[in-house]
Amino acid sequence: MQTILTCIQEAHDSQLLIVAALVCTIGVYGSFSVARHAVRSTGRRRRILAATSVIAAGCTAWATHMIALLAFHPGMPAAFEPFVTALSLVIGIAGIGSGILLSFGRRGRARHFASGLVLGLGIVGLHYLGQSAYVVRGHVAYDAGLVAISILASLPIFAVSMVAAGQRNRRARLLGAPLLLLAIAVLHLTGMASLRLTFDPRVQLPAPALQPDVLAPIVAAVCIGILAVAVIGLRLTLHAQATLRRERERLGELANLGLEGLAICDENVIVTANESLERLSGRRDLAGYSLEALVPALDLAALPEREEVDAKLVDAAGGLVPVRVIRSEVRLGLRSQKVFAFRDQRERLRSEEQIRTLAFSDHLTGLANRPRFLDLLAVAVAEAAGSGRGFVVSLLDLDGFKGVNDALGHHGGDEVLRIVAGRLRAVAGAGPVAARLGGDEFAILTREGSDPLHAQALGARLIEAIEEPIHVADQVVHISASVGIMPSADRRFEPMQILDNADLALYDAKGSGRGRVRVFTPELRRAAVERTGLALELREAWEDGNFELYYQPQVRLPDGALVGAEALIRWNYPYRGVLAPGAFLPILENSPIAAPLGQWILLTACRQAAAWRAAGLNDFRIGVNLFSAQLRCPDFVEQVEEALVQSGLPAGALELEVTENIVLQNEALTLSHLARLRKLGVGIAFDDFGTGFASLTMLKRIEIDRLKVDRSFVRNVEADVRDQAIVEAVARMAQGCGLTVIAEGIETEGQARFMQRHATEGQGYLFGRPMTAAAFASRFGADGAGASAAA
Repeated sequence: MQTILTCIQEAHDSQLLIVAALVCTIGVYGSFSVARHAVRSTGRRRRILAATSVIAAGCTAWATHMIALLAFHPGMPAAFEPFVTALSLVIGIAGIGSGILLSFGRRGRARHFASGLVLGLGIVGLHYLGQSAYVVRGHVAYDAGLVAISILASLPIFAVSMVAAGQRNRRARLLGAPLLLLAIAVLHLTGMASLRLTFDPRVQLPAPALQPDVLAPIVAAVCIGILAVAVIGLRLTLHAQATLRRERERLGELANLGLEGLAICDENVIVTANESLERLSGRRDLAGYSLEALVPALDLAALPEREEVDAKLVDAAGGLVPVRVIRSEVRLGLRSQKVFAFRDQRERLRSEEQIRTLAFSDHLTGLANRPRFLDLLAVAVAEAAGSGRGFVVSLLDLDGFKGVNDALGHHGGDEVLRIVAGRLRAVAGAGPVAARLGGDEFAILTREGSDPLHAQALGARLIEAIEEPIHVADQVVHISASVGIMPSADRRFEPMQILDNADLALYDAKGSGRGRVRVFTPELRRAAVERTGLALELREAWEDGNFELYYQPQVRLPDGALVGAEALIRWNYPYRGVLAPGAFLPILENSPIAAPLGQWILLTACRQAAAWRAAGLNDFRIGVNLFSAQLRCPDFVEQVEEALVQSGLPAGALELEVTENIVLQNEALTLSHLARLRKLGVGIAFDDFGTGFASLTMLKRIEIDRLKVDRSFVRNVEADVRDQAIVEAVARMAQGCGLTVIAEGIETEGQARFMQRHATEGQGYLFGRPMTAAAFASRFGADGAGASAAA
């Protein structure tokens, strides 16, 4: 190091060294500037600028070296060998050009490092070839250690300077030129310090050697050229900056018209931003702001071009704004600029949340809907399978809601459902999930365990809450509910199987009466399977014609004369014999064959009654029980008319029997049908009176002719004073309403005598069991018209 400092201080003209440094600085910055413009240009302009940059860089290194040599005072006459001096310039240009071309348009650090080594070797060649052209009157030797140091110390700096020059980051890129200057200085000064000159008067300078005063003008001319290149580079830079500024301003003006936030960036620094981005970020004048500070969680280096990604923008208050970011490269003023577009996602996310809420919530009650409940149930099933965490599904169905809906209308019914939903939510609490599955059916998913006792207690509380009076439209409504419970089992069920099992428990609860809670048991599934099998067998029996009508006589109680019969369905089962309705009627009434079978019963009974009337039973009346499915048919009255026409039976000879429960299932349509049938002259009987849930006001609303006292009131009427009181009350009520009374289930003479005082007609085993049409005709044939049935 002392040798180098001594060489600088004692063997060099300091002023010329400053000139050399100045020339090197101007040349390096000029060649770098032209090179950058070459990278941003295309076509012929790019080739010219690239060649100019390479030549300028080579001339800069050569001129710097030559000026430094001219500044060197060896203490003896010196000159320059012209050919080798010129060759050093060529070598320098070639080496520097090779290095620049190797890195041209490339971004890889390894490639830039290699190009820096190539460039450095070119300058090393220029230096030592030019130094070998330096001749003196004496002998020249070199210190091998300093030569090695000059090469080994400068080459890495050359390589790093090219790596820095190729960086995207502007600050890192600005280090390229100073590092190149440092590398040239290290090479020259250490290389000059390695010279060992010995004066020898016997050595003469070569004849063609150039004297320093001859070479100096040549170097000066090269320096002027370098200065010209630097000026060109400066003008290109100023022009590019002005063009860039104008284009940014125009782009900014256009960007302000857009709804999206736009930011034009130089590397990761915002150069300009539109008003939309300023409003989005809550900041004014974003120029100079770091893009990384605006979206800190976004990896800008890995952001693909023209591909939207989600990010969080930090606003002025420190809040996070959800945005979608897209990056695009645009050319402004021959420079590639990054444009980032920010799309505000708050409204979209709010809309998606609303859509999600609508998709997974019941619009009427605000509870979870069926799809949402099934999704949560699937999650509970998966958790139970993985961790053993139990759950319970409680299925609720409102009892008596149809009557409320008919009385208050759909608007009132909807209000009742909303109130019930609020009560369910309040009783269930924050943990369980309440859902409305449809209509008046609700469900509760409890994920705190699978204890059926706790589930039953919850079901009881739910029923108790629902049974509280409900005030709607200045009216008080009373309803109840039935609850079916399905706890998670040891073996895994699918969500729909769990819901089906809970539904079976609910079916059992409703079949047991109002306000009941039932827990699913395997027996319920077996019973359901039996019902399904029975439904299939009923369809096969219908298709095979295995149904038959039996007829039970109806008589006048005062004299026992036959007045008619009730047609009763029987199933001729292939293996079990003749089955009474009690074995299959509950399944049949909910079967798809109920309506066509009911029509067949009606037509068959009418034809049989018409045949017996023609055979001598002149005033014979036939009674036919109706299924609820028949009364749901809009053309039921027309079906009755068609049966009467086909059979030839007078309308007054037909009596249709309905129960209270059938009327309640579709009250409005049923009442309309019955009213039209009464106008036709068809009789209407209210069957099983007093055993349903209808109010007495139905007697005023339904067009009927007679009441049928249920056998449950007749069975013990001889001894039970309460049954006697009920029968007497029904008789007085019927008399007041202008209705006749027929008693069912009369089996003894005592029952007949008591009922004779309160009923006009009777029916039961005392007068005859249900029998086939042939047996009936044999017993009550044409010759037996008017005969006593009891006989």
